Amino acid sequence: MGYFGGLGSGKGWNKFNFILTPNEFESLFTELQFYFVITNTRVPIDYKATDKPYVFTGYKDFFNEIIIGEKEYDRKEHWFYEDKIRISITDDIDKIDFENIDDKNEIVSKEFKRVRPTEPVINITPFYLYFIKDKESLSVAFMNTEGTIGLELTYPKFVSFLTDGDNSIIDAHTFNNYNLFNKLVKNIKSISHKAKVQSPAKLYRPNFWISPEAKKVINENRYLKSNELIIL
Repeated sequence: MGYFGGLGSGKGWNKFNFILTPNEFESLFTELQFYFVITNTRVPIDYKATDKPYVFTGYKDFFNEIIIGEKEYDRKEHWFYEDKIRISITDDIDKIDFENIDDKNEIVSKEFKRVRPTEPVINITPFYLYFIKDKESLSVAFMNTEGTIGLELTYPKFVSFLTDGDNSIIDAHTFNNYNLFNKLVKNIKSISHKAKVQSPAKLYRPNFWISPEAKKVINENRYLKSNELIIL
């Protein structure tokens, strides 16, 4: 069994964008019960969950090489690092089921299986800045890998489960992972503040939070420098 989230107007996603240092990111999870799980692709047949140190180290690499790295943008290298931090979170590993994969001859794969959460999970993905200098327009609503700047937590507002003959829509706020989502957001807000971004012509107040420690290094970001933007 799986589910659909993001079901249209008013039934989309709870979202929270933020920039933290690697140490601060890891600290968010202190004293929380949680598991990192791959849900966006097939997984090896013996997969159960992703090791926590792998994700924390992956974010450290992502932060140092992509967010504040000095190398010129390279799409292949970018996706190598971004793939490490595209992950889901659940409070209970028993909420993660798996499904066999059949090949074109209807033979069950002995190498891979599909992940099928039985309840909504929290997703971690990058978020991006998109700046149009001529129009003095700054947004965090669009995908722009060259403008990668931080992380986004998402959790669906409503879900529809993939069960035969049942297309009912359920409020996702009734599941325990919504409480975990709120705890993570609370932890982020406790060490950060709403960001301000200054261009040569205008002050912006985009929808993301940044910690004082992250602010000390964030303006080394390639996209910020190339567009003469400064996070205050």
